[in-house]
Amino acid sequence: MPYFQINKCLPATVDIRLQYRYSAAGTELSRTTYFNKTEVLRLLQMHYMLTKDNTVPMNKLNFIQFMDVFLGVRNVDAVDKIYLLCSETNREYMTGPEFVKVLSMILKGTLADLINFCFEVYTEMIRSPKYIKKEDVLLMARRNSMKMCKLVNMDEYDQRFVEFVMAEVDKDRDNRISLEDYRKAVHENVAWLQFLGQILPECSKKQRFMRLFTDRPYVNNIESTAAAMTRKNRESIAKMTLLKSTISQAENVDSSTSFSSNSTFLVINHDMSHVTKKNQLISDGSYSTLF
Repeated sequence: MPYFQINKCLPATVDIRLQYRYSAAGTELSRTTYFNKTEVLRLLQMHYMLTKDNTVPMNKLNFIQFMDVFLGVRNVDAVDKIYLLCSETNREYMTGPEFVKVLSMILKGTLADLINFCFEVYTEMIRSPKYIKKEDVLLMARRNSMKMCKLVNMDEYDQRFVEFVMAEVDKDRDNRISLEDYRKAVHENVAWLQFLGQILPECSKKQRFMRLFTDRPYVNNIESTAAAMTRKNRESIAKMTLLKSTISQAENVDSSTSFSSNSTFLVINHDMSHVTKKNQLISDGSYSTLF
């Protein structure tokens, strides 16, 4: 079988040796991640190079530096928890396969994957396995405020942010945010995905990094899923409007027809202003990253 060099930064002899060493792991990971085998092999070789030929393990500090330099994620608290959640084999360092798995999630994970992933990171940050309470949101807001320039009445701003978050994300009104509450909020507006601080790289950073190990074009799964959900919501509104109009015509009540039309218009207007308000508040400062 002819030799195909997959890493031009390494001598051919080393590249051949690593391809052979990682072949079985590459096959397995290509089945369980969003990367193909060649991409997996290149990432395993990248891990090999970052750990200086496996002589220096990828510990927490090295992983934090990697996320900062290569992917622009500087939220140290979040990266620390990502490291702990993904270093399952040994908490002292991250193995090559674990490195590939975490990159598969943050670079190519679907919105459904990322909802579970981000919620787990947030709950790990506040040391609460199932829920995010109101006081946790305030604590995280204050942490983010400390990273911003000092503004007048910052405490008041944080309090207003917390009240806004609980009103929008706590869907069942039990004064705590569950995974289901969080999922519903993200499906309504994808900006809520990172409402307690950055976890995922920006799209431009993802694209730039992926050019290092793949020729496949970058696909923004979050944006495409959000667009699909928006279309679905619009179709639902259109169907509901049509249904109301049909019922009104069947009943032949002019006042009812007029009310149906006006109420639909008010709902649409309210939603648009509401979304604008949400995006302004969520985007203000470093509370989230919009996609």
